[in-house]
Amino acid sequence: MTRWIGIIIAGIITSLFLFPFNLPIPGIVVNTKMVLAVFGAGLLVIDWFNERRLAISKDFLILSIICACVSLWAFFVTIVNGTTDYAFVTYFISVWVWLAAAYVVVWLIRSLHGAASFELIGNYLIGVCVCQCILAYLMTLYPGLKAFIDSLMGDSAKYMGSAEGRMYGLGAALDPAGLRFSAVLAVLAGLTATTDFNKSPVKGSIYFWSFVIISLFGNMISRTTIVGVFIAIALFIIFKFMNRDGLSFDRTWSILGGGLLIVILVAVWMYNHDVSFRNNLRFGFEGFFSLFETGHWQVRSTDILVNELIVWPETLKTWIIGDGYFASPLDMPDRFGQVYGGFYKHTDIGYLRYVFYFGSIGLLGLITVFVQMTMTCIRELKDNIPVFLSLLLINLVGWLKVSSDVIMVFAPYLIIAYTAQLKLNKTNRDR
Repeated sequence: MTRWIGIIIAGIITSLFLFPFNLPIPGIVVNTKMVLAVFGAGLLVIDWFNERRLAISKDFLILSIICACVSLWAFFVTIVNGTTDYAFVTYFISVWVWLAAAYVVVWLIRSLHGAASFELIGNYLIGVCVCQCILAYLMTLYPGLKAFIDSLMGDSAKYMGSAEGRMYGLGAALDPAGLRFSAVLAVLAGLTATTDFNKSPVKGSIYFWSFVIISLFGNMISRTTIVGVFIAIALFIIFKFMNRDGLSFDRTWSILGGGLLIVILVAVWMYNHDVSFRNNLRFGFEGFFSLFETGHWQVRSTDILVNELIVWPETLKTWIIGDGYFASPLDMPDRFGQVYGGFYKHTDIGYLRYVFYFGSIGLLGLITVFVQMTMTCIRELKDNIPVFLSLLLINLVGWLKVSSDVIMVFAPYLIIAYTAQLKLNKTNRDR
């Protein structure tokens, strides 16, 4: 019982990390990620003290240098453009806050299970996403539950999409949640494909139903999740072919096929008997319903993105160093001539926002950060190279729509890589 309580607590902490939200503390703006980062920094200092040395691995030194260069470039851009938008001037700090918060998650998992592996980290991430999806749907059925969850999130509740009638969980909403669901689906695909369904049919079935829940309800929360669905399916097939000699196709495909049939039957029944489910399903899979009913693929958000949000820089200077604005100043009219206090140039497309802020040079710096994260994970977790390449792909595809990223999914695995490299360095020193 004590062990299960510990696992539940670790799961809650993982959720506070993966889907941070502002705490309802009057006069103070602090989110759960920041709180965890403070504890993570403390644990890191304690570990350094026990090792009697300040230790940082080569990969993390390189990552820190690249992040510092991004921050310095952002500062240079604001100076040259005469702006005060310091969105990425503190990027170096932001990355290390995520890593420090992830340190708590990995430390807890190690304390409970004796080690922190790719599978264990993945299981916790998957469990959190499944719970968030179920919670989000239950909130549409029970107003009292929704009011309670909103009370926990402080002023961040107003950003959860409730004004638009969107589903959301505890800190999980809109496109940022969709990208995180997508990244976790890639991890889930890797774990599912490398599970022997003959030896572990229960675990394989749990992975399958987790995939269904995240894919189904995740799209109801954010249609960006569909990116992860397609990439995860492709990744699953790649893994199956890579490991075909060591896996049984018969049990795998029979379980997946039977489960899929059950999903279709249940979904059809709920569609016909549950108004909330029907409305959210039509929203989440609007493109598929449009294709089936009209013969044309049409999604309102995609139409808006293509017709209204694509705004190209007009000068070479903007393409190179940007305009120094990530958010639009309140006194600056947008391209429609109206004062707009939201996104600069009235576009929230990730690549364009980065270029407008600190040009192609800054954008290249950000891409380099995530390439470095990917290479670090690949070097220490070689059996899961396709998964980490998929995380990088999801991140880059996601920027076609929004400026969010999936650093929070990379972060726990980066901590595993960090501790593994330190352990190797210590072993080499002791020889």
